Amino acid sequence: MIRRLLPLAVFFCQPALAEPAFLEAPSVRTNPNPAVPLAAVLSFRTSGPVTTTVSLDDGSRQWQVQFGPRHDPAKGLPLVDLGAGKDIRLRVRISDKTGAVDAPGSLSLRTPELPAPGLSWPTLTTTLADSAVLEPGLRFISVRRRAPGRQDFQTRAQQQFSRGWGLILALDARGEVRWYYISQRRVAGIKPSPDGTLIFTTEDQRVVKIDMLGNILRQWYPEMRRLGPVQGGTQITGLQTLHHEPSLTPWGTYISMSANGREIADYPTSVTDPQAPRKPTMVMGDKIVEFDADGKIVWEWDTFDHLDPKMLHYHTFQPYWAVRGYPGYADWTHGNGITFDEKNNLVIASFKHLDALVAIDRKTKEIRWIFSDPQGWPERFQSRILKPVGLTRFPWSQHHPHVTPWGTIVYFDNGMFQARPFDGRRIVPFHESYSRAVEIKVDPRAMTVSELWTSEKEQKPDSCINWAMGDAHRLPTTNNMLVIRSFCPPITDKLNDQNEYDLTQRFVDDVPYAGRVEEYSRTSPGTRLSQTRFDDPNEILQWQLYGGFHAPSIYWEDKAGAAN
Repeated sequence: MIRRLLPLAVFFCQPALAEPAFLEAPSVRTNPNPAVPLAAVLSFRTSGPVTTTVSLDDGSRQWQVQFGPRHDPAKGLPLVDLGAGKDIRLRVRISDKTGAVDAPGSLSLRTPELPAPGLSWPTLTTTLADSAVLEPGLRFISVRRRAPGRQDFQTRAQQQFSRGWGLILALDARGEVRWYYISQRRVAGIKPSPDGTLIFTTEDQRVVKIDMLGNILRQWYPEMRRLGPVQGGTQITGLQTLHHEPSLTPWGTYISMSANGREIADYPTSVTDPQAPRKPTMVMGDKIVEFDADGKIVWEWDTFDHLDPKMLHYHTFQPYWAVRGYPGYADWTHGNGITFDEKNNLVIASFKHLDALVAIDRKTKEIRWIFSDPQGWPERFQSRILKPVGLTRFPWSQHHPHVTPWGTIVYFDNGMFQARPFDGRRIVPFHESYSRAVEIKVDPRAMTVSELWTSEKEQKPDSCINWAMGDAHRLPTTNNMLVIRSFCPPITDKLNDQNEYDLTQRFVDDVPYAGRVEEYSRTSPGTRLSQTRFDDPNEILQWQLYGGFHAPSIYWEDKAGAAN
């Protein structure tokens, strides 16, 4: 009997578990990293691991942020998505399985105003349609500035002005800036990481990972980077470049485009004269590389091994690589986006200068399908080209494909040229074209592609004609479509987008232009519900929007998707 009662006696003699306690009162300070001004750090010490709930009120908006027990408040808790010019009051509660305790009183902080529009900040103007039902959450946008002028003719100072600055900002549905990050280098593609961080590629050949306070956590760079090693960075062996957008695989590795040069002995020298002499040429072709956190390449796919390097684009000999340290290199594939079809184990890559989306079997590395106008493709690829069903037009200089949760693919179609060199078709001139966002469905068994939605089917008075970049996403709650138009030059027959070496005409880079972030209904045709313009009212600068993504919240830890 004593043996049975002893455990009960021991149990009832244990002291009651204490509620969590503050060992140091909460304090809040502005973010010490000036790269992210609209942020603060909350700090305090507790008697043990706790869940922290922060209630915030800026007078017009009330919201809560929660941090789990693995976030130690003694090391600081990031408060982001605060907005600009706000007086915010905060209340702090801690809890664990024994109970909850409120910190006495409240804290306050004042966020800075946005920078004045000028050389380092665009003029933002948002227009909303009447009764528009917009997607909640934030739109993260990669913003770039540029001095007007053809890139090969710009001075070193003008090039540095463009390349030595980058901006990532988060807009809410009504166009208000909630968060931003100032980069010391121009930024290309951006992606959320499931650990609550942000990854992006910079123009100086780095893949960078930051936390939402702007602190650089990791960097990766190619071994043969023209600017040399990155201090504290992780080298990826055997690569010349990393460019465009980094992506995350569903299994936690990284994947990126890496352009690498190869000499081809008998290469064309013109995209307009079929009789032009051929000569040995260094040709930039893309390798898709998957690497782990230590920079080890675990999977790769080289376009030189699977595609035809003598397929030409009207921009093959433009100075894209020349101004990036590779003078005389032809720009063959110009890869600009990667996405995953997990169901079918496919890597889907966008190659702008092939005017094609290419689906690659990750296991066998074979090409499963090609979405492209079949005219101009060599015979050996014809059986892999999808047959169109209800297609407005094929992709032309497209950008940024994304596989959606519905199994469809969304991409941005720039609509350039709508012909290939020497295929006998008339080039569609800049002023007759239009750019659009598109959603398609691929049937891999029938080898067909159907168009489900497009933002437009013809040029309209307010059309935007991109000649590079652009992005589009299908949004999860409203089913609306997010459309990012990189830049919108004036539509006129006085502009040329084909050859920036042609000094007899004005080139599209010679004139001021502005980018747009838009939201459309997913009706047919789509109705524009909102538009935020990125302008310079003095028309001294060009503002470009590389692309971006949507997130329901800036606190996306364990909630962000992978590459798509």
